[in-house]
Amino acid sequence: MDVSRIFVRRWRASAVFEFRVTKYDPSRRDARGGLIGDDWTSFSDIGKSFSDGLLTQEGYSQVEDAYVTASASFIRESGVPTLSIVGFENHAAANLPFGESTALGASDFGTVVRSLLREEYWCRLESIGGFIHVGWDFYMYIGVQRPCPLAVAETERLGLFVEPFHSPYRDSCA
Repeated sequence: MDVSRIFVRRWRASAVFEFRVTKYDPSRRDARGGLIGDDWTSFSDIGKSFSDGLLTQEGYSQVEDAYVTASASFIRESGVPTLSIVGFENHAAANLPFGESTALGASDFGTVVRSLLREEYWCRLESIGGFIHVGWDFYMYIGVQRPCPLAVAETERLGLFVEPFHSPYRDSCA
């Protein structure tokens, strides 16, 4: 499926390619886009049973690693050198080596994506050339300024699904 062509028609005015990256198969959605069936949605679900079995630490880590790799693939292919932390929320008051407006290089933002998936804190990762937004229930939104066919292929190879989709967090971007 050539998602970049579909997306360009829909979002031509912004000249940005936006994707929703998830572990959820789009064929398992109802007419309104809701998921059909029972699936885990959080780090806190480790040890619980679902329709496809028990979520183990190993199973969780495999999916989390796929998200981190996918996000890095898109940002690398699009040529974005850094992403900055925007809208930082640290309700647990964790002592972190970064905060609002910290610029992260490609080797650093994977750690932030991992923590966002675990709901340890919340922020958007953004720059002029792209963004990564991680929402609830393992929904990740990526925006870049050029199509990234290699990143799409890598993400799908990792078992994740890539769909053209406007980030619901983009409207709050300054």
